[in-house]
Amino acid sequence: MLSSVSRLVLVRTVTPRAFTAFGATRSLSIHDQLKSREKVEEDRYIRAKEYEAFMKKKEADQAAKAAEEAAAEPEIDPALVQAMKEAEDLLSSSMDKVSEAGLAKLAEW
Repeated sequence: MLSSVSRLVLVRTVTPRAFTAFGATRSLSIHDQLKSREKVEEDRYIRAKEYEAFMKKKEADQAAKAAEEAAAEPEIDPALVQAMKEAEDLLSSSMDKVSEAGLAKLAEW
């Protein structure tokens, strides 16, 4: 039989290893919790940086679009505007209506 000392050594050294060898996990480990928390923080940081880059690109696109529209818009001649108003007043007195494009063509003529 085993002596009391050898039985004590066996119980204190082999038994805990046997339980961990069969798949038991230690409940004092917080490694998985810290790892998942770290992953969440990394994802949040990446999303924030992507959003900042998206907003910068969006503002640049809006500024470029506004500049393009301003360049594409021809300057209106004040004499042409005056002629269009006169033609509109003349036609409205006879209860006729003409579109803006029609008034522009009429004023150019």
